[in-house]
Amino acid sequence: MNRIIITEGDPSGISYELLEKSFSIIQKIAQKNQIILVRSQNQIYPKQFIQFKKYNFEKTAGIFFYEKEIFSGKINLSKPNSLSGKISYSSLITGIELQKKNGGNLITLPLSKEWVIQSGIKNFSGHTETLAKEYNQKTFMLMYSKSLKVLTLTTHIPLKKVPESLKKLEIGKLILALKKNPELILKPIGVCGLNPHAGENGKIGTEEKKILLPMIKKIEASGIKISEPISADSIFIPEISKKFGIIFACYHDQGLIPFKSIIGKRGINMTLGLDFYRVSPDHGPAFDIAGKNLCNPDSFIECLKVLS
Repeated sequence: MNRIIITEGDPSGISYELLEKSFSIIQKIAQKNQIILVRSQNQIYPKQFIQFKKYNFEKTAGIFFYEKEIFSGKINLSKPNSLSGKISYSSLITGIELQKKNGGNLITLPLSKEWVIQSGIKNFSGHTETLAKEYNQKTFMLMYSKSLKVLTLTTHIPLKKVPESLKKLEIGKLILALKKNPELILKPIGVCGLNPHAGENGKIGTEEKKILLPMIKKIEASGIKISEPISADSIFIPEISKKFGIIFACYHDQGLIPFKSIIGKRGINMTLGLDFYRVSPDHGPAFDIAGKNLCNPDSFIECLKVLS
């Protein structure tokens, strides 16, 4: 039996709608899996979820709540504030603690970095980075779908810091993370060049020669097939991308813009490098549509399916 731990994300966003619209699928998955919803505030959750009992570490299938902390104050849909940021961070940390103690895989519902920081967590930079810190493991952000998989070699940093961050990339840990997921490297890895036209042999930039090629050689020496840098404006063309099991993007938007444009709402965010699966819907808390019954649950449903 699998255990799936779901953190609530920002309660003023679309988390409750995602759960509500996915309820029939959650019920079906819960027949053979244990699903734990980690929450700190219950006032906005759909009525059908209230019937399920608080989690007591039984090893049985079903749907359970786990509440560690109840915060005072009112949460209003579509109106995030420091309280909703504090709740979302508390839910994440509680989910991590629960996973460490009892095992299982993790689905993190969307939160707002801005409001987590506003709540007092000044050094917060995202789920991926928090997981790396809490588990003391190097993590990598993988945008995942059946037809396209994109790993960002750097994550939530300014563009001007990308070259220096690429220089510091822990290649050995990246190789280890890939080998933990061998299905990703059945085909060669494709590598985006950092500069336009992958640097045009040094005419536009030298990062491909000085940073990316040494990385590529180390990965190749480990027995993993990998391409030389390819122009990022070409590598995502279907005839090219289908040759690769996974594509490395040098920075966040270089990978996420084409991924989201091609895959739409069916993609998910997966963290590589951990000893369990952590996935998240490939979108934010969508405060602008919260409470309007407009959210699309497809990415969350894909998360559930991947882990069940």
